[in-house]
Amino acid sequence: MPFCFPEGISIDSSAGARLSLISHAHSDHGKMGNAGRHMMSAPTKAFLHGKIKPGAKILTPEFNEKIEFEDSKISLHDSGHILGSAQFLIENAESTTAFTNDFKLQGSIIQKGAEVLKADTLVIESTFGMPEYAFPERNDVYAQMASWVKQNLRNKKFIVLFGYALGKAQELTKFANEFCGISPIVHEKIYENNKIYEKFGVKLGEYSMLDHNLSNSSMLIMPTHMLSADLLQIVAEYSKRPVASCVASGWLFRNYPHSKVFPLSDHADFPQLMHYIRQAEPKTVLTTHGFEREFANYVRRKLRISARALSEQNQSFLQEFV
Repeated sequence: MPFCFPEGISIDSSAGARLSLISHAHSDHGKMGNAGRHMMSAPTKAFLHGKIKPGAKILTPEFNEKIEFEDSKISLHDSGHILGSAQFLIENAESTTAFTNDFKLQGSIIQKGAEVLKADTLVIESTFGMPEYAFPERNDVYAQMASWVKQNLRNKKFIVLFGYALGKAQELTKFANEFCGISPIVHEKIYENNKIYEKFGVKLGEYSMLDHNLSNSSMLIMPTHMLSADLLQIVAEYSKRPVASCVASGWLFRNYPHSKVFPLSDHADFPQLMHYIRQAEPKTVLTTHGFEREFANYVRRKLRISARALSEQNQSFLQEFV
């Protein structure tokens, strides 16, 4: 959800502002508007290169570096979501406000978990803000996925893994190499994102771009939105093997046709959300994106901290805190 403040700062919004903060490059957040200046991490700038207008003023501070903007100091901090994803800490003489944006505390084979920011007011993503969303340890999921892959390979099947083209697919590329000993074929967009990850020092292993070459590997990695029965049938015809497919996603209940789902999420689950708040020790919590009202109720009841849901209708609450 985008935020815009009277001080002229916007977060993940295409609205005009004197300073636009962009948390990461996923399409629902990486919005390049007509702000006077944009601030983002260097990897985020690399992912968004095609959306940046000529002459745009882009600030790319290092994580934890403080940048002065009028009466405030702004810093970016790793959110553990995808490469370059950032939390924001805005500090002024009266108070501090932290925005987690999309985040996770659990590290992965390609990324560390988020840094916990202490602040008076915490605006926290609540995508999985219900107690039933509690994910297993990531290494346990990797082991389960590897076992599934190897069993299907023994059954002479061709493996197709689905994940978001930015973030999840890079984790799957590394997984294929490290846990399965396979150099996968990847979709063109995944290939491009892989190269940017490697540019910033993240080692993913061996892979090749999809180009009529299914016979060169036993595994294909594709963007989740391309999953369909028709695609799986085409892969089976071209690979000349029956296909086994799986999706890496925290949304276990979604209807992914003919595919197994493994709970690899780039968002914090309920225990991580609660842990973050306990460590951050805020005076006020504002919840956004997902189960905002439900999670705010849990925070009030379980942690005894003032908490409210932040929505398009009540963003004015921010004016008293920022």
